[in-house]
Amino acid sequence: MCSSGRAIHNQHSFLSSSLPLRCSRRHRRRSVRFCSAFKKKSFIVTTTNMSSIKTLLTFDVDGTLIKSVGENANRFHKNAFSYGFKKIFGLDTTIDVVSHHGSTDKLIIRSVLEYHEIPGEKIENELENVANAMVEYATENMHDAGNGIELLPGVLELLTELSERDDCIVTLVTGNLQPIAWAKMTQLGIKQYFNDAVRGGFGSDHEQRSVLVSIAHERATENGFKVDKRFHFGDTHNDITAAETSGAIPVGLATGIWSLDDLREVCVDKEKGLFFESLQDTDQVLKALELLS
Repeated sequence: MCSSGRAIHNQHSFLSSSLPLRCSRRHRRRSVRFCSAFKKKSFIVTTTNMSSIKTLLTFDVDGTLIKSVGENANRFHKNAFSYGFKKIFGLDTTIDVVSHHGSTDKLIIRSVLEYHEIPGEKIENELENVANAMVEYATENMHDAGNGIELLPGVLELLTELSERDDCIVTLVTGNLQPIAWAKMTQLGIKQYFNDAVRGGFGSDHEQRSVLVSIAHERATENGFKVDKRFHFGDTHNDITAAETSGAIPVGLATGIWSLDDLREVCVDKEKGLFFESLQDTDQVLKALELLS
């Protein structure tokens, strides 16, 4: 793990070192039954839980939690785009005609249509229809959402740890349209690790990623949660910029096409930014977040 600095000190660190949380961590290797029972309890949001101070952790999806693999790499999502372009514009095309890493789904739609020289006014009028067609495809092909993608190393372990904590809110902030993002999480078996009460921020909500990070925070507070620190995990320049623009601490991961140096370079406040090669070392990540002493 590489870090450009220290995370902000958590004034409520006694929550992260409470006995039930540490017991759950120690006993995982010895008692799967106990951990399973404890985790089920951790998802019950009570008035007490909501009134305590929380750390909000938002995760990008592609390149951060998952990676594309094989000849069918990210087939479900790419096919949804192609279906939308064909249904609304009669175009036989793919998103690979443009650079799309780190972009939101609606910005990708816009870029592909501009590539095909569709007039700007027509793009504005039909962009939502393309997105709706994508959701239509996703709904009808949910079973295919896990094809050509897999979890990145350490993701399952970290999400398991975070979901068992009473002082953390874990949710998504991704450029994916919401139904597409949750379809991927469901098919890969990790949807249950995200907080049900906080919807996060999605490409369905806005074209700009920085707005999505802010939306996730707003939704947490609207649901009665008191948020102290905020961290946004991502693998692209846009994730780093979005986190800082919205007041969150960026957690850059060299799990996509950008190196740690690339990610550090765009980080404005390098004393706060956190950078990791991957999420494989769970303890190291938790310590950098000041969630483990």
